[in-house]
Amino acid sequence: MKKPIFVLVLSVFYNLVSAQKPNIVFIFSDDLSFRDLSAYGQTNYKTPNLDALVAHSTRFTQAYAAAPECAPSRGCMLTGLQVGRSPIRINSSARGFEELPATALTFPKMLQQNGYKTAVIGKWGLGYPNSIGDPRKQGFDYHFGYYDHYEAHSFFPLNLYRNGKKVDYPTNNAFNLEVLYDKERAPKSFDYEGMYDADGKLKYINENKGVYAVDEFDREALEYISANKNNPFFLFYTTNLPHGPQIVDDLRDLKDRKDMDLRSREWGAMVRRLDISVGKLIQKLKDEGVYENTMILFASDNGYAMHNPGKDSNGMPRWEDDKWLQNKGPFNGGKFTVREAGMRIPLFIRMPNQSQAKTMSQPVWLIDLFPTFADFIKASAPENIDGFSLLPLLTGQVSKIPTERPFYFFKNNEQSVRMGAWFGYREHPNKPLQLYLLEEDQTCERNLAAFYPDVVTKIEDYLKTAHEPHPWYWNPGETQEDFQRKQKLAIETKQKIEALRPNNMKLMPWEKSAK
Repeated sequence: MKKPIFVLVLSVFYNLVSAQKPNIVFIFSDDLSFRDLSAYGQTNYKTPNLDALVAHSTRFTQAYAAAPECAPSRGCMLTGLQVGRSPIRINSSARGFEELPATALTFPKMLQQNGYKTAVIGKWGLGYPNSIGDPRKQGFDYHFGYYDHYEAHSFFPLNLYRNGKKVDYPTNNAFNLEVLYDKERAPKSFDYEGMYDADGKLKYINENKGVYAVDEFDREALEYISANKNNPFFLFYTTNLPHGPQIVDDLRDLKDRKDMDLRSREWGAMVRRLDISVGKLIQKLKDEGVYENTMILFASDNGYAMHNPGKDSNGMPRWEDDKWLQNKGPFNGGKFTVREAGMRIPLFIRMPNQSQAKTMSQPVWLIDLFPTFADFIKASAPENIDGFSLLPLLTGQVSKIPTERPFYFFKNNEQSVRMGAWFGYREHPNKPLQLYLLEEDQTCERNLAAFYPDVVTKIEDYLKTAHEPHPWYWNPGETQEDFQRKQKLAIETKQKIEALRPNNMKLMPWEKSAK
């Protein structure tokens, strides 16, 4: 018996859909700590949508950011270049917030060249409207959100941007962003508890019809998936959750945890709100029939950042774990430092049609994503990048990743290297290298340099060539006076880059204190 014509048409349609190139959805969180998800050990609240995604993903148990702060981590990830030779190296150079140059080859450009529609929704942080660093000149067809790091400090912005044009939110004019920066330093300077009603809802939203940026990002992302379901697409959903200063639309299931500090409740609720966004994205992919044909990634841009650092007896930054959430993980340091806690991140990847969880202990980092995407879509990655494809690890094939390949990190004079099982760290190029065996000493408390001089020499030799000097960034071994001369030169040569500050703020709090 012959099949009806409409059955044959449907059969051809479904074959065409299944033959479509797979989509890629990359969910990138901002400052998420290692134990912020319940699947990673958080016990004060649940993250059910992310937990469900982990349960069908490959989880990398030794994953690293590309740098211990957002701009270089993002810039290195997009270009596949380690921070010692990347165009973006620290959050701010002597000129200001640097942009990705016109010559940068990013993996979104590579995806575009291979037929993908590309969008970035949320925090960009690598360029300005209609400039060389505008995401539409760096491989994205569509952009909605913030341009600047500072802008992304406000969850109730006066404006966001859609493809270079402002989208205004006049009902956010009454929002006082500046008071949030004193919450940790001077918690009694303002009635922070009074910002929430008895049900845990943020009063500002209801009283002023305030627009919460995360809601806008969710709406834009869901619309983008619907509009592009018939094309191979790459969606870079780069939320600013849970970056501080802490504030959230709803304290949710932490509203009654009065035993906890408000900042801890807010942080946890911000992670919960991130989980809700993830749930919406996953459901939309399913509703549009593209979930099984989509690679889904989740990661954070850097490590632990919940509390501002203090100083230890040697004057070095010290990051205390949060008393209630205990979300730092078993590592030393935090954001802005090249110790383990500054770079260790959650990272998991779900392949199309993956149904079971896998774990990988192979050390990997965000720089590996460029060659991974290229391998995934059967395209060529540039030969000079520093990452390796993770696809063999994701698909059960033999990996070509060298066992002792180096990961390089720096922040001003601090430098560190992950090399195989070893972690080398030095406070300054003139200081001796400290050596730790991470498998046995995750907190890096036992310096083994004296026992393994050959390993020390190997890492020190690598450090001699890992960092290419840059005319505007702080290079390891330079002084504050050296950097100030660069800043002066930037002003004299009219190369100073002005930041976009949030909510009509003239200066950020730390800029005021520096004057």
